[in-house]
Amino acid sequence: MIRTLKARTTLWNVLVIASALSLFAVLLYAWLARTLYGHHDGDLREEAKRVLASVSSTADPIAALQALDQEGAVAPYLMVRDTHGNVVFRSERLAKAEPEIGAHEVLMHAATSGLTVEQFFTVHLARGPVRFTCVPLVTPAETYLQLGRPLGDVGMMLEVVTIASLVLIPIVIAVTSFGGFFIARRALRPVDVIATSLESIQATDLSRRIDPHAPDTEVERLTSAINQLLDRLGTSFKTMREFTADVSHQLQTPLTVMKGTIESAREGTPEDRARALNAVSEEVNALTATLQDLRDLALADADSAGSRVGPVVVSEVFEEAGELVSALAEAHGVACDTAIEPGLRVWGNPVRLRQLLLNLGENAVEFTPAGGRIRIEAAGRDGMVVATVSDTGAGISEELLPRVFDRHVHGQAQGSKARSGLGLAIVKRIVDAHGGNVTISSTPGSGTTALVTLPLARDLAT
Repeated sequence: MIRTLKARTTLWNVLVIASALSLFAVLLYAWLARTLYGHHDGDLREEAKRVLASVSSTADPIAALQALDQEGAVAPYLMVRDTHGNVVFRSERLAKAEPEIGAHEVLMHAATSGLTVEQFFTVHLARGPVRFTCVPLVTPAETYLQLGRPLGDVGMMLEVVTIASLVLIPIVIAVTSFGGFFIARRALRPVDVIATSLESIQATDLSRRIDPHAPDTEVERLTSAINQLLDRLGTSFKTMREFTADVSHQLQTPLTVMKGTIESAREGTPEDRARALNAVSEEVNALTATLQDLRDLALADADSAGSRVGPVVVSEVFEEAGELVSALAEAHGVACDTAIEPGLRVWGNPVRLRQLLLNLGENAVEFTPAGGRIRIEAAGRDGMVVATVSDTGAGISEELLPRVFDRHVHGQAQGSKARSGLGLAIVKRIVDAHGGNVTISSTPGSGTTALVTLPLARDLAT
């Protein structure tokens, strides 16, 4: 079985060309034979009509035929046969040239078949092929006029066409085979280069790319698609490595604390054990929250690789998230105001967009003391959705502000529980995945403002 594309392409081309050439040769032979034989048949028909006209007005048709033959005014191959195939009359020239023609099976069969219309056929005699016509005569009764002319060069021409076809078609097929294989190999060479490049790229080194400059548009598209796939694979591997590092980093300290607490409780009093269980329970809750943050960060990284869902009425999403932030703020003694312009739409993932505003709101609540205020706003401006979450909290120090979107970088609000430090990193990933931008501005002691811009989706039909 042929497995290579080059060989299959070459074989298919050879089969098509061989079939086309063979069909052309057959049609050419049929057309040429029909044309050449038709020319002879036309001449024989006219001569037969002239002979019949000459003998029909005489009382002795045989004598009239003899006169025509002696005058040389008729074709040399002239006979009259009865319905039994016997020769009634034969021209002298024919008797001398073909003495055995009286017993020729084809001519006898033509006379004995009982035809009522003219018939044309080719007879191979000693001097070469002869084209005959057989026409019924009125007188003598039950007889047939058989008139023939040599085909001359017709047979040779048809033979030349046949030999030329048998010789040239294999030559053309052979040349086509080599040419087709060469062209197929040259056309598929970029595919071999791509395959070699992909084989050399390992999972540990996805930074290499295939040369995007290709001689053909189709290969260039394939190269571009493969490079984009490698980009996504690189992002996925990077995300997986970062996720593994995040898990190790976030779980190491709580597990160490839990282990130390349990070891201390083994030798302590029942009250010590109760306090140890409470401490372990709090650490378990913290671990649960950390794992949720890690999951959200991994999903946000996946979104950044291109998993945006579709058109979203972001006003409704932000309204829902704002209500949850308001409830959380109220529980902490913080006032929360929202001002969301209705009808704002973006392309994106509604779950991630809701998480975006919730993370910003939770951060604002955590770092705003009781009696403070939070304000959430969203409006359309210059083709963008502009959303802000501002608070009157403690603010962010100048040293920490440039790194607020890095993993594990977080402040510590007074009285709050330890957090994973992934909230703003998740926000950054979500905004990037939606083609937007996010900035944090803060003045220590005066509060913090998070500004998010997302492109509006104006034409949802596209």
